[in-house]
Amino acid sequence: MNRLLTALTLTLAAHTARAVDLRTRPYPCVEHVHRIEPGLDAHLVIADLHCGAVDVVATRPRERRATVSTFAREYSAQIAINANFFEESTCGLAMGEGVVWRDAYADRCGASLGFAPGPRGTRIAYFDSREAVHDAPFPWLRNVITGWPMLLRRGEVVFDPEEPIGMYRPHPRTMVGTTPGGQSLVLAVIDGRRAQLPGVTSLEMIPLMEEFGVSDAMNLDGGGSSELWIESEGGVVNVPSDHRERSVVNHLGLRIVTR
Repeated sequence: MNRLLTALTLTLAAHTARAVDLRTRPYPCVEHVHRIEPGLDAHLVIADLHCGAVDVVATRPRERRATVSTFAREYSAQIAINANFFEESTCGLAMGEGVVWRDAYADRCGASLGFAPGPRGTRIAYFDSREAVHDAPFPWLRNVITGWPMLLRRGEVVFDPEEPIGMYRPHPRTMVGTTPGGQSLVLAVIDGRRAQLPGVTSLEMIPLMEEFGVSDAMNLDGGGSSELWIESEGGVVNVPSDHRERSVVNHLGLRIVTR
């Protein structure tokens, strides 16, 4: 497995040499990188959580099943992505604006990331919620999303023996990660299911996130659900594989606070 990852890293490094990065700064403390290279079309948002201008918000249960753009507008979020896997409710713990989803189901979704305002910007916490999908473990948490599997933990690659076979097949992907100390939040949406652009596997996500300094990262719902919305750049900036916005159960958004 280590040889496989090494080979994959070398391959990604070779691709990166031919990559074109289109960089913008749509808001204070936020950078948007659109990477284009053979076989890859990826959007990354890097937001400084310690600068005091970025507020993180997730969906309240009563506002489930909306498109990413509808969520963003209703929550006054300038940036938004899709979040948990879902059926009728969320797979794994979800919390929006302090309200826990009481009908979440467990399955194997247990990689949770929580947020709350703190004295030095946004405070974050990673934790395993598989045994408690209806209870936030820390009283200070205000917003929580959950994915599966965890890809990176404190800079180390995580191999989950229960990963579904689909994680080793190329698909559109959405993932979220943070840099050491929770300094920056990194949102990534990778397009796929198009000619010459199948998407990526779980292994291929890891070097990409590492390149942008991510030490902790987890996979969120993907496929036709993968979407990135940036208000100042015209709305939906990627190309969803359904060729339209999908109604997804919950979301993660960034509100940029200007003073």
